[in-house]
Amino acid sequence: MRQFNKIAIIGVGLIGGSIGLAIKRNRVAGKVMGIFRRRSTLRRALRFKAIDKGTMDLKEGVKGADLIIIATPVSSIPALFRELIKHAKRGAIVTDVGSTKSWIVDRIEKTPGLSSIFFVGSHPMAGSEHSGVEFAKEDLFKGSPCIVTRTKKTNKRALSKVINFWKALGTKVEVMSPARHDRSVSIISHLPHIVAFSLAGAVPKKELLYAAEGFKDTTRVASSDPLLWSDIFLTNREELLRSARIFERYFKKLTSALSKDSRLRLVRLLKGAKAKRDSLTGQVSA
Repeated sequence: MRQFNKIAIIGVGLIGGSIGLAIKRNRVAGKVMGIFRRRSTLRRALRFKAIDKGTMDLKEGVKGADLIIIATPVSSIPALFRELIKHAKRGAIVTDVGSTKSWIVDRIEKTPGLSSIFFVGSHPMAGSEHSGVEFAKEDLFKGSPCIVTRTKKTNKRALSKVINFWKALGTKVEVMSPARHDRSVSIISHLPHIVAFSLAGAVPKKELLYAAEGFKDTTRVASSDPLLWSDIFLTNREELLRSARIFERYFKKLTSALSKDSRLRLVRLLKGAKAKRDSLTGQVSA
């Protein structure tokens, strides 16, 4: 069902492209405009039918848009917001897909002239280790969680529209504060990525000759874009460091059981970890 006449997507890579495809599949908007700094990317987005029209001109792209989605690296989002509000129509709603929320929301809410433009932070919890519109999928968000953030300054009507938008794309929406979001994703998203990067980086290159599926599965997300993830790590630094300390404590319990040759202790720790992992797929651990 159509919710908006025109939606503009700034950044049509994997996430932005998948949003465009999902919008079109679910007929959420009459027109999808893609905005990107490289013409070659816009051509690919048009070829893959992720957008209806593309432009490199921000002013042209956001003109008349009811909803503007910023799907770029975290560190670029506040500056893009400050620029686009000069050209967006009165009453336009702006959201983002950034994996960090407090850093983004704090800066955006301090922007002068917000009385006629409404911002609601979003984070669809879906993705891939790949990047680029060629990897976009129209069903990428189906069944996945999407966190929408609310603060004292959030406009209720805009919040409702953003929630309904993500639901139309098939996500399961949860509303929470930016701080609560950052604490949660630091341990279930950011920490696994930094651990995967650490493991991949620690292994001597010559040993990779013998790497099988276990190593490949465990380090899959280490193939993600380093620039994008360094942005995420640094803008959620305090929460990530807190989560890293939790990880270190559990890891030390495992290595302590090893050093003491305590099979009983080791099995107990491994069983506890297995039970949590099995719960994700509905399995019941023995």
